[in-house]
Parts: sequence; C-alpha cells; structure tokens
Amino acid sequence: MTTTDNEKKVKLQQILTDSLLLQKQVKVIFVGGNNNETTIKQITTLLGQLRDKSKQANELCEQLSHDHGKSLVSILNCFINWNQIVLDATTSTTPTSIEKLKEYSLPIESKLIEIRSIAKSFKDVSLDARSMELLTNIYNKTNQIEKEVDILEKAVSAEKNPQRSVALFDAYLKKLDHTYQDRDRIYQLNNKDSQQQQQQQQQQQDNDEDIKVSTSSSKKYQQEKEKEKEDKDNGFMKLHADAWEIYLWLKSMPGFPRDQFILQRKNQLFKLAIYIGSLANPLISAKDKEVVSISMEAFDEALHIADITQNKEYFCAATAHKSSVVYRTLPEDERAKLFKSLVEVEQSMKPVNSEIRDLIQSIENKDPSLFPEKKEQEDKEKDEKLKKENESK
Repeated sequence: MTTTDNEKKVKLQQILTDSLLLQKQVKVIFVGGNNNETTIKQITTLLGQLRDKSKQANELCEQLSHDHGKSLVSILNCFINWNQIVLDATTSTTPTSIEKLKEYSLPIESKLIEIRSIAKSFKDVSLDARSMELLTNIYNKTNQIEKEVDILEKAVSAEKNPQRSVALFDAYLKKLDHTYQDRDRIYQLNNKDSQQQQQQQQQQQDNDEDIKVSTSSSKKYQQEKEKEKEDKDNGFMKLHADAWEIYLWLKSMPGFPRDQFILQRKNQLFKLAIYIGSLANPLISAKDKEVVSISMEAFDEALHIADITQNKEYFCAATAHKSSVVYRTLPEDERAKLFKSLVEVEQSMKPVNSEIRDLIQSIENKDPSLFPEKKEQEDKEKDEKLKKENESK
C-alpha cells in the first residue's frame, strides 16, 4: 500500500469520527424538543456539514475500494436522510401523518437492515449497534411498536446495559398501553355485539335448521377462536413478565435512580406491579412459595409507588390486591385481623375506586376463591365419593 493510500485511510477515519460528533449534536438538539427558529437552523447547518462529510468519505472509499468504509458512509447517509425527514415534518405548515412518515422511512429501513447484515459480516459490533439505534428511532417515530420492541430486544440481547434496557422497558410499556386500549375497544365491541345478539335472538331461533347444518364448521371456528384467545392471553402475560424482569434488573443496578424513574412512569409501573402480583391469585397454596414471593415483591413495589406519590387510591388498590392474595394463605384468626384492618383503611381513606370495598364484600360473602381450603375439602369429598361408587360396581 502506498503512502498516499495510508494518508487517505487516516483522512477517511478522521472524517468518519468528525461525522459521529456532528450526529451526536443533532441528537442532542432533537432530544431537547425546542423546535424554534434557532434550533431548526442549527440542525439544518449540521445536516449540511454531514452531507459534506459523506461526500468526502464516499470519494475516499471509492479511491481505496474500501467496502467497510462504504458501509459506514451508508449509515451516515441513512442518518442524514432520516433526520431530514423528521426536520421537514417538524417545520411543515401542515401535520405529517404517521403513515406518510412510515412511507418516507421505508427505503431507509431497508438500507439499515442491509447494513446490519454487512456489519455482521465485518464483525463490526459498533456499526450494528448504530443501525439498531437508528431503526429504533424510526420505529418509535412511526409508531411501529412491534418492530420497536423486536429491534430493542435484539439490541439488549447483543449487549445488556442500562440505556438499552430503559429503552426496551419503555417500549414494553408503550406496547402494554396499546394492548390495554385494544382490549378496552374489543370489550366495548363485544358489549355492542351482545346487545345485537339479544335483539336477534328470535331470528336465530327461527333459523335452527340452518344452524344445525353448520354445527361442524361452527365448532371448528369456535375452537380456532378459543386457541387464538389463549395465544393472546399467554402473549399478554409474557409481555408483563418481560417488562417486570427488565425493571427488576434496572432496579438492581448500583446508583439506579429508582424513585425518579418511577415518578416518570408511575401509572404504568403501578399497573405493571399490580398485574405481576395478581398472577399469584389462581396459584396460591402452601406449595407455591416461589410464586407468593414474586407476588409479594411486586405488591411491595406497588405500595412503594403509592408511598412516594402520596396517592391514596394507589395505596388502597395495592392493599386490596395484596390482601386478596395473602388472605388465602392465613389461618382463621389472622384472617380476622386482616379483615379488620381492611375495614379500617377503607373507612379512614374512603377511596374512589372500589377494589378494597369489593374485597371486604367478598370476604363477608365467603367468596370461594378466598377460601381455598374449602375447595380442597370439596374436591377431596368428591374424589372419595367417586372412589366408593367405583368400588361398589
């Protein structure tokens, strides 16, 4: 290799290093969120400088036949093009729809996926990480939640660090919010369907013969719907569990600003903690100590959130959910003490939400779900009766 080529390689390296510093400045300004005339002018200038760097780097790569360098220039161009799209959307007099942003981003997304493959062939971990970071930004801006979660899971799998884990956790929370909204929408639709079904009941009775003919296909359809629901429920549970696992990992990190982190996400984190804690409900017995331990940790976190936010609704809800799990495990005298404390909390705090009142009422009405020993006794008696019937035959 000639001295001239060595000099070109050094120059190329310097240009690419300088471009990384300029990209960092663009990111900082965009994160600031101040879309005033000054910041827009700053970003425009920086993107112009990056285009110059890209042009210089590309010429050097062509002269050197430097394939690795070309891939580094390619991701630089992706960064420039995507941030120009975001800038144009920000400064446009008419709002740019998510669908339009998604359409504009497609060529960039395809190129970044290609760059990821090249990065792996060169074993360039840094290039792959930058590709995933830019893809995450695109998916976030275009509201492609599934893709955002997927690429962040890959990023965390490649290197688990607090920054990536926080991004993944927030993506999980976003996906959970979307799922909650979707379930609420489906619930409302189901209610409407139920009303329509009542109105159409007589008509359905008149069509008995048609129904009989289609019984076989109807059963198959029902089985498919039940399987689909089961898959969705399992996915819903896994999503909560994955989010909770990330949160516990973050919380275990030395110096992690736990309370600050909670306050920025208090409502979502509270719901997550309550859900994880409540997973123990159908499983509680003396044998399920590990499940109880996970449940108690989650409920304690919910109570901590209630404490640092000084939110009585949170406190009463967390107390009710935790108590409903604990109650099943206690002897009768301790159940009485817990019931008394629940009544005192409800009377002193008078929460708007009804969780604690519902639990008190369920205990008073001897709800079977709160008295697992009765169900165990009933099951035992049924087994013994069945055994005797079989012996007598």
